[in-house]
Amino acid sequence: MSTIGQLTRSAPSRSALRRKHRLMLLLAFEILVLGFTQAMIEPVQRPGITIEMSVTPHHVVT
Repeated sequence: MSTIGQLTRSAPSRSALRRKHRLMLLLAFEILVLGFTQAMIEPVQRPGITIEMSVTPHHVVT
């Protein structure tokens, strides 16, 4: 059995795949560093639960 012409590769070349992985890892690292930086500069302050004082004596909010 013989093949005519060159075989085509469906998968990307190994070096292109390595470059893509490096770029994805670099992007993930940058996002991680940016998140930590923002957390140090502007810490998230979650609001507490606000309960209004009852005017009824001995009334318990549950």
